[in-house]
Amino acid sequence: MLTSLLNAAIGNKFYNSKKRHRKTSKESYPEYKKLKTSESTINTSETVVEMLQFNLKNIIIDNKILFNTTIDDIQPYGSRISGIYTDDSDVDFHISYTSKLPVKKVVRLFAKSLHSTNIFIKVIPIVYAKIPIIKCIHKKTNINCDISFNNISAVYNSHLLNYIINMDHRIKPVLMKLKTWAKHIGLICTHGFSSYSFYWLGLFCLQHIGILPSIQELQKSIPELVVGHWNCAFAIGQQKCIHQKEVPLSENEILNLFYEYYSSFDYETYIISPYTGYPLLKIHFENIEQLPEELWRYKKFYKEHKEQPKTLFFF
Repeated sequence: MLTSLLNAAIGNKFYNSKKRHRKTSKESYPEYKKLKTSESTINTSETVVEMLQFNLKNIIIDNKILFNTTIDDIQPYGSRISGIYTDDSDVDFHISYTSKLPVKKVVRLFAKSLHSTNIFIKVIPIVYAKIPIIKCIHKKTNINCDISFNNISAVYNSHLLNYIINMDHRIKPVLMKLKTWAKHIGLICTHGFSSYSFYWLGLFCLQHIGILPSIQELQKSIPELVVGHWNCAFAIGQQKCIHQKEVPLSENEILNLFYEYYSSFDYETYIISPYTGYPLLKIHFENIEQLPEELWRYKKFYKEHKEQPKTLFFF
């Protein structure tokens, strides 16, 4: 599910960020405020997502601008679906559509439609990003929204993350505390990590210490669900069967292990790979045949796209 491309990006970004933000003692890490995760907060979040989804669907039904375009589905994703959110988290939506129009044209037309309703304000189409999105604010709730198009893998990624955090009660609070810390020191920012990619640093550490299985393990013995070039399937409903050994560590002990692990990680030589559950040698990406056999899908992708450098990650 999490491709080797993302794994590689995580390794390089953390290495570069580490140079800028080096902590020398445990005292340098901030204390964390208590996060709101009450049942009422969860129910409120679900209601907010449903309301915004309903608004978007009504806008599409009444739309007179999106000619020659068929909207197939609107699905929420991101932190509200993964379960790792706070009260002020964004609400993200994915829109599946079919159209003869160029994607940039569709995004601009849909942004125009949103703006005309006055249900969403500060509507900004970002059409030159790798995944074009519309940024806007829901006027009634003042909640920020990101709307992406034909980006279904983001929906599956959110459900995978939600599945993983339910495998062990310590995972969600650990990831939320790591996010707070990473934002505090500037690792999560516009030109650094996204929250999602930083979560995978935490999850990989949990794999390393034996609390979580690899993503490869989650995909064993189940039918593939290929989206684009990647298998997005995982073993829903089988958490208990694939639990790793019991590791009696507290949340704070796990956090300390995270800091220690990445403080001594050899970024020049290795990258992390949540798919395999162990670090991979960077040099093997120079000759992909040296990569482990379980990365056959990445090898295939590389061979099919090596003439298209924008689709590949280079070290």
